[in-house]
Amino acid sequence: MGSIIGYAQSYTLDCEARSAADLAAFFGLQFNHMSFQNSLPQSDNPETGFVGPYWGAQGRLPPEPYGVHAKPVARLLREFGLNARAQTGLDYTRLQQEIAAGRPVMVWVINHTLNGSAVSYTASDGETVLVAPFEHTVLVIAYTPDSVTLLDGEMIYTRSVDQFLSSWSVLGYQAVLVREPPLR
Repeated sequence: MGSIIGYAQSYTLDCEARSAADLAAFFGLQFNHMSFQNSLPQSDNPETGFVGPYWGAQGRLPPEPYGVHAKPVARLLREFGLNARAQTGLDYTRLQQEIAAGRPVMVWVINHTLNGSAVSYTASDGETVLVAPFEHTVLVIAYTPDSVTLLDGEMIYTRSVDQFLSSWSVLGYQAVLVREPPLR
């Protein structure tokens, strides 16, 4: 494992690929985030693939440019060699345990942990999923009793636990967790 370093997004909607590459690098697995982005399946359902072009406008909802949720990201991280798994409904105590064990966690929030609300969306495959404007990913890298520290691209910032939980709750407490060792 290395130290956690983040890099800026290249496009408006490539936060998931950027967060995934930064998370993988922490565990010693290096890859170009755009090759990860281009390897994500395409779909109008964010539970199965990336919705829209990654250079699309922010704040939209599917089928407009949107992004992708945790399951396809974790699946692709495993293909890239990282022992990752998606979790929805992760509780805050479990998140703290991961951080305390020295493992950053990728989470889905609204913008830079703003408040938001989800809406139901029925994709062309018939699955109804929750989506939210300004869906965004960050890495949780530390916490105190009152705050959570986030790596958001190249920015590191702190939010109150209440603000973080409010934002993280919108899309159902989605996360990507990593277990060591890497798969390859």
